[in-house]
Amino acid sequence: MSEKNPNSDLEKFRQQWKKELNDKLNLPHTTNSSGPSTSKKAVGGTETPTHKVDQLSDYSLSLPPAGAGHALVPLQDDNSLDGFEINTFKPRHEASDTATEYYPFKILTQFLNEAPKRLASKNTKEVLKASSATLSKKRYFQEIEGQSSKKSKEDSGSIDESSENRSLGIKEEPKQMLDLFIADLDDINEIPFFDTSVPREVALKIFQHLDMKSLCMCSQVSRSWRSLADDELLWFEIFLQLGLGGMDPNMHVSDGSDWKGRVRRLTEEKQLLDANWKARTGKPYQLNYAQGRVLCAVHSHGSTIVAGYTSCNVRSWDTLTGDSCTYNASNTALVLDEDTDDGVLCRMENWVQQLKTSERYTAASFAHGFVDVWSSDAGTEPIYTLPFNTRNVNSLALSDIGTDARDGGGNASVVAAAQGTRVQALYVTKQHGQVVADFDMPEKVSQVSWLTHASGQSANLMITSPNTVNLRKVDLPEERILSKRAEPVGMTEIHNVYWAPITAVSLRPCLSDVAVGFSVYAGASTQIKVNVYDLSSLHLTASLTGHTWVISTMHLPENVPKQLITGSGDRKIRLYDLRSGTFPMLTLAGHSAKVTCVEMDSWKIVSADEAGFVFVWDQRMARKLWDVHNRHPVEYCHSEERLLVIGNIPYQKFPKSDEFDKVSAL
Repeated sequence: MSEKNPNSDLEKFRQQWKKELNDKLNLPHTTNSSGPSTSKKAVGGTETPTHKVDQLSDYSLSLPPAGAGHALVPLQDDNSLDGFEINTFKPRHEASDTATEYYPFKILTQFLNEAPKRLASKNTKEVLKASSATLSKKRYFQEIEGQSSKKSKEDSGSIDESSENRSLGIKEEPKQMLDLFIADLDDINEIPFFDTSVPREVALKIFQHLDMKSLCMCSQVSRSWRSLADDELLWFEIFLQLGLGGMDPNMHVSDGSDWKGRVRRLTEEKQLLDANWKARTGKPYQLNYAQGRVLCAVHSHGSTIVAGYTSCNVRSWDTLTGDSCTYNASNTALVLDEDTDDGVLCRMENWVQQLKTSERYTAASFAHGFVDVWSSDAGTEPIYTLPFNTRNVNSLALSDIGTDARDGGGNASVVAAAQGTRVQALYVTKQHGQVVADFDMPEKVSQVSWLTHASGQSANLMITSPNTVNLRKVDLPEERILSKRAEPVGMTEIHNVYWAPITAVSLRPCLSDVAVGFSVYAGASTQIKVNVYDLSSLHLTASLTGHTWVISTMHLPENVPKQLITGSGDRKIRLYDLRSGTFPMLTLAGHSAKVTCVEMDSWKIVSADEAGFVFVWDQRMARKLWDVHNRHPVEYCHSEERLLVIGNIPYQKFPKSDEFDKVSAL
């Protein structure tokens, strides 16, 4: 007799199923057997069927096809191997009623009969335990740990089988098939790193090295990882890395909440703006001030746009609020020119020559030889006037220097102006201004520029001459005005090449890089180059070639630190990567005149020329997206995130009417 299964319901189900199968096949009902069997004579002449029930091994079983006339031969009791083995299949010689049994049902019935003993077998349990341990990553590491502990305990002679099972994490009670199936599913989804617990501060330190895309992927792993990936400090740092916080260096994580939501909204807004740039989706505005006056100079900073006219007035617009105001010049007196050839006194016209603006201040230079500075909070009259002895100011520069403690915490700025060889530096606040530097250069100055946002103690002024580029440190503020000197103390030479006139200079404030474009005249040949210098070490970092005509404009983008773009008189635009060599990585052609302005960011290029065209390029596709045209040359072109500011300034500021242009009708 076979052993009875402890689970009576399951056993009744099995017996009922076997009975139904035998009834359908018209076979005699047996209690505990099916398949190959042997008979034994009992008392009274009846035959009592006896069966040898063995155990399944962990070896795979290959079943022959149904109706093939083969049989499975059961093994005798053997401690080395349990279950069925694949033997040489021979044709079955059984009774006719047995031969009519459907072979797959017979195999299934035999499997159900032997399942209780197979599960109860100790060898089978060890095989199942070993197989489940190999599938589990967690138990794999536990097994290694258990094996090391077992080895140490065996050396001391104090280990037994139960302690080994506990170290492996295996339960002693028998497992059902459903439990093993669920355990296998758990093992597949199990990762040992999730079970490792580290302090939250350490986990945040690890997550700080991830970018925005990696943090979003980590937040989808589990609840604990989502809590770490959504931390306010991590997304505040990403907010600053993407440049979404503006220029405020004092911003702190406690200044707001939901930094991840802010990054999401601003990122979606930036994607929409990029799509509008590519599709030329926007509204054009024409900022006209007074009819009959000619535009002379244009500049912009953020949402503020300023324009100077031949009437000596400076008009300012705020594109965010829609406000506008008009700044008045300090001196509009009539000046007569006494140096005429015919001895007739002529009027010397006055107009705005140079124009610069910042967040709070606006500076303008006039043809009569003076510079006015206005404050956006102090009305329409200038707060300071910087005089020069002669006419025509060559260059003008303006930069904010942050907070001035003497002025109650208000912002201050520095202004630099050059006329001929003379250079003056002015320190201005809301209420007054003070000249902090006044000196002469050996050569005529063509351009002055403030390098970076200066601190409250000093500022660096870059001075460009026809062949040299120098750097001077200006202390702010000083109690007395510096006297004029032919060679001022503290001057540092950056670039000096003989017989190589400088045609364009540009700087990158964030990394203190400066690019100098010049033409070298050596005999019959002319070499046009761009030298890039590192101002922190005063070393030459790159010398770029590939131009065929004079370089007219350059731009060092602040958000793309290793790239440089130039525009030249050959009507071409060249994009350089300082890491890839001295030749341009991209050349764009399409302008019909000399390129006057060029700017770029991470994906687009904006360029303008003397013919009045403004092109917007996609640098990744190396093609033009769209263009704008006006009849006057483009002297100023600047692209903001939401704005494209174009200044079309005519060559003739004071057109003269001819008497032959007048037509009289009779």
